[in-house]
Amino acid sequence: MIAALVVVALLQPAAPGDKPTKGAPAKGAPKTVSSDPPPAGKIDGPGPADEPRKVAEQYLNALNGKASDDNKELLLGGATLTARDFQIPNWRIKERDEARVEEKSIFGAVKAMWLLDKVGAESLNMVVVAEGENLTLTQDQAEKMLGPTKEQALKFQTEFPLFAYVARVGKEVFWHPENPWRKETKKLGKEGNYRLELHRFMIEEKENGKQSRLWPLRVLRVKTPKYDSGWRVLPASDWDPNY
Repeated sequence: MIAALVVVALLQPAAPGDKPTKGAPAKGAPKTVSSDPPPAGKIDGPGPADEPRKVAEQYLNALNGKASDDNKELLLGGATLTARDFQIPNWRIKERDEARVEEKSIFGAVKAMWLLDKVGAESLNMVVVAEGENLTLTQDQAEKMLGPTKEQALKFQTEFPLFAYVARVGKEVFWHPENPWRKETKKLGKEGNYRLELHRFMIEEKENGKQSRLWPLRVLRVKTPKYDSGWRVLPASDWDPNY
């Protein structure tokens, strides 16, 4: 378990969540695995009354009791027991991003994800063996062992940025077998291209008239020659808004 946490800690960026980074990295600075989505423009308020917004509002109304709990099934992969119990007191869409769209090879994206799994497992095994030999790993030693995993994660993000973001590269949940995107990729088929479209809404909750929380709600749709997910809400992990 400690070894697994080492892998996650070294791959995660310093700042959690989808918060935009301030300023450009120093010239020559090493690249880091990002958990942020690809860049997109901003829209004040809820924006156009399109299908992604309608799905977001149906889901949010289910969370605050103004609509049927059946709308929680809009979650990608369906609603878990934890998701069914989750509630919020109120909400408003403070802003949203412009649509992010990616059209690329199904085979290439799934292979890149599989390669990251493979390299990550090999790196983790090295850390586990070192722990078994009662060696105390320094930060530098651990980073050297996990270098290939970081390299593969960066390559994945560079070649398939939106696919990698939805897969949650840079987050602990990427490695979890119950990650809903892993199950979704098995439905995509192997031939042709996927079309992945993502809309991110920033949701504001208020308590006593004051903002208490601002968190991202992501609505996506993936289409291939053989599959169409329809519009779905990308679920959070343990209801952590920084997921």
